[in-house]
Amino acid sequence: MKNKDKILNALELPYSNIKLEATNNLIKVIKRNAFGFRNFDNFKTRILIALNIKKERTDLVLSRL
Repeated sequence: MKNKDKILNALELPYSNIKLEATNNLIKVIKRNAFGFRNFDNFKTRILIALNIKKERTDLVLSRL
């Protein structure tokens, strides 16, 4: 069999790229449905919401200075 070593490695090793593939697929789905977004920032925000990624908050708020 041509790929026997690769198949055995996939079964024996605990490494997988399934999370990366799932994230990539989600971004592609959002991109397919995102024809109405006016700019890249809206597209990026939608991806962050879908992946439940929160922006890092800082203690300093510039508007209060």
